Amino acid sequence: MYFWLAGKTVFSADANGDPISQELPIPEIPPGDYGSAIIKMFLTMFALIALLFVSYWFLRRLIQTRLKKGVGTDSIKIIEKRMISPKSMLYLVEVEGQKVLLAESQLEIRRLQTWREIPIQFDEESPQK
Repeated sequence: MYFWLAGKTVFSADANGDPISQELPIPEIPPGDYGSAIIKMFLTMFALIALLFVSYWFLRRLIQTRLKKGVGTDSIKIIEKRMISPKSMLYLVEVEGQKVLLAESQLEIRRLQTWREIPIQFDEESPQK
């Protein structure tokens, strides 16, 4: 059997292949308040856009705090960084009591120098007058 819907009439074939047409009652679309449907659609769209912006803000803030704070222990600290040129930077990093000067460029990161932390000792003697 084949069905073909055109308007309100359904054309089909019986077991012998003879065409049969039947009137099919199709309910008319009731006149409704389309204004409320459009308002609901726009409110849903604005809610989704607001959710998108809140998610973006939250993820950006989470990533920034992770980059500033770091993950794990505080065994590595970036003490200072300076821009030498638009594509190269100098970093002074402290790693487990050692200070390391690093140079970063587009192609590589290179260690320039390493210093051991030297404790500063003050003399106990005071100048006498």
